[in-house]
Amino acid sequence: DFYQAKVAEIKKAVAGADKPRVLLLYYNDRDGAVSFNVPPLNWIQTEMVQIAGGEPVWASIELGRGWTQVTLEQIAAWDPDQVFVVSYFKNPSEVVADLKADANWQALRAAKAGRLYAFPADLYSWDQPDTRWILGLMWLAGRIHPDRFSGLDIEAEARAFYQVLYGLDEDFFASKIKPTFKGDLP
Repeated sequence: DFYQAKVAEIKKAVAGADKPRVLLLYYNDRDGAVSFNVPPLNWIQTEMVQIAGGEPVWASIELGRGWTQVTLEQIAAWDPDQVFVVSYFKNPSEVVADLKADANWQALRAAKAGRLYAFPADLYSWDQPDTRWILGLMWLAGRIHPDRFSGLDIEAEARAFYQVLYGLDEDFFASKIKPTFKGDLP
């Protein structure tokens, strides 16, 4: 199975690696108020961080049944090695650019090290529990452990994904899917 093989490859590649402290945040600015949110431990986003070889910094707090809002003070206290920003309503690259320009975010270890990332999306975000999560997992593993995934070509993986799962040819991918890419993608 396509998914099982990819997960097994990633688990094998990260086995024995140090686990950087990772924060995956859902950014929401609907209704004009900005909020940062973390997923429950049993949601796919947390599992993706763990499978990709990261340690979710939010695992120690009390979490709700859905996204749990966290403050900038909490984020600063965690001071993660890497931050991955998910945004469903605004281009995640724009969100990350705004955060990188903010003095509060510039003080974070992840920002100082250039490890503040916009989680990718095409028609949907790659962190969601739909078919694309495997692309998000591959991309996430490549960012968390770039030394172990130096040969990862996420665009080629996405092209293969759409061909294998949906039967879409390369021309369709190039003309209809790739132009929808958002986030930290080539």
